Amino acid sequence: MMTQPRLLFFIGKGGVGKSTTSALSSVHLADTGHDTLLVSMDPAHNQRDIFEQDFSEKPQKIGDHLMVKEVDADFWIEKYLKEAQAQITKTYRYESAFNLQNYFNVLQFSPGLEEYALLLAFEHIVHRFSDQDYIVFDMAPTALSLRFFSLPFITLIWLEELLKLRTRINEKKEIISKIKIGKIEIEQDKVKGKLGTLIQNYHYLGQQFLSDAVQICLVMNTDTLSLSEARRIREKLSAIGITIQKVIVNKLRQDEGTAAIDAVFGDLKIFRLPLAPGGLVGYPRLKEYLGPISEDFLDL
Repeated sequence: MMTQPRLLFFIGKGGVGKSTTSALSSVHLADTGHDTLLVSMDPAHNQRDIFEQDFSEKPQKIGDHLMVKEVDADFWIEKYLKEAQAQITKTYRYESAFNLQNYFNVLQFSPGLEEYALLLAFEHIVHRFSDQDYIVFDMAPTALSLRFFSLPFITLIWLEELLKLRTRINEKKEIISKIKIGKIEIEQDKVKGKLGTLIQNYHYLGQQFLSDAVQICLVMNTDTLSLSEARRIREKLSAIGITIQKVIVNKLRQDEGTAAIDAVFGDLKIFRLPLAPGGLVGYPRLKEYLGPISEDFLDL
């Protein structure tokens, strides 16, 4: 058993086969004796179609070493909204004077809620299933996935500036925000205390994405649109310090070349998965497809 799970993220343009390749990877890992959790982060939840069974927030076991779960974004959004309301009400007990209840109703329409919900789910999964060898994430299409990966880094910048602003406000008002007892300082400004806690949390989440335990697998096809979007994904992730380790060329037809892909991603490991006649539906079919290529599948 590993000391901490390896985290595999399968990202790429919609329709390239992220769900199928993440399912194949999970089945391969499980068949080689690794305890593996496959997590569907894509709102389309194609894993239920691939495995021909329903999944939910509660992990469902498939075989001896594989579990599959779906992330219900609505569940995590509701959880966030309830926690936010409780926190604001606790901090501002006089909220009725400002009629803050009206603003709680608006929170559900805030931009960025979906990616924040996915981030909450991710944080929970990493802690809750730390006993797994591998956690495989079948990610949402490009736009949502990029916002998901960027969120901790963008939020950190925002929070740090808010903390600076709060400090300046306190200085202007000559507020004593700390009481010192011996060598212990107790933060008395609840807002600054909360901002400090949030900064720690988002720093931790950002470091998770930069960890050596993380492997980003970029899935693509050979068409021009897929290649163009794959290039943009790499550029966007690189801008926040996240590196792609592997490129998976999926649905490769017999005698179909990959010269254009090699020219762009030749510095990375490139894996070529042949088109599966009749598709890949059902656990037995996945295992059958893996048979001839199980020795070097994704080189995990």
